[in-house]
Amino acid sequence: MQESNDTIPADALLVERIRGRDPQALVDAYALYGRRVFSLIVRVVKDRAAAEEILQDTFLRLWDRVPEFDVSRASLLPWLLCVGRNCALDHLRKESRRGAFDVLFTEDHGEAGFAAAEEFSADEAQGVRSALATLPEEQRQLIELAYFDGFTQAELAERTGESLGTVKSRIRLGLKKLRSALGGALPKV
Repeated sequence: MQESNDTIPADALLVERIRGRDPQALVDAYALYGRRVFSLIVRVVKDRAAAEEILQDTFLRLWDRVPEFDVSRASLLPWLLCVGRNCALDHLRKESRRGAFDVLFTEDHGEAGFAAAEEFSADEAQGVRSALATLPEEQRQLIELAYFDGFTQAELAERTGESLGTVKSRIRLGLKKLRSALGGALPKV
């Protein structure tokens, strides 16, 4: 028996509309989640113009790859954040190969960091900061460098002098702890 529309979660309905190729569903998804995905992308690439293009690519991937999305495993926002982050990292790697990207280890994320923080509610931002603060230092630092500064796990292993397996384990354990602290709001690792 099919559930009534009142009991189906909003993301599930939105995903089904996108699967049905309803263009308005993509517009609705963009209206719901675009600002948050953009804020993560701009924090990673530190370039608003590039972030706007990457955001469009992210939502096009949703349209093209909607069959891959499983509403029983994650809500739409974490999935979009993962796709957006991956697109941003791809962009940085492409720029790096051209010699235009110089990775800096710094806590100062400049204008892009401020723009990113403004896109989330104070409660959401505080929840993430609080959850990150509960992690052991080595897990927190690796997660921040990987997810916010765009380092690959191999680059982190080289930079820290730790084995790749150790870096992967610390990131995986840290993400599991974050997911638990945030009530399952992160996709599974």
